[in-house]
Amino acid sequence: MSSIYIKGSKTRYATRKSKVYDEGRTCSEKGCEVTLSKYNDRTECFVHHKFKQPRVRGLEDARKKK
Repeated sequence: MSSIYIKGSKTRYATRKSKVYDEGRTCSEKGCEVTLSKYNDRTECFVHHKFKQPRVRGLEDARKKK
């Protein structure tokens, strides 16, 4: 048996509460009746949210662009 022990402690400070939005909101897309979570700050559901393609660095050499 190993004589190594791990000690831990509880958080001694209060954690910040989660932001809460109105309950009963629905997706803003026409014809979509999905109810949004009270923790979701978006106005669209996951299916209708317009995701942006992230910038990927390093794939194009900026020195070769003219």
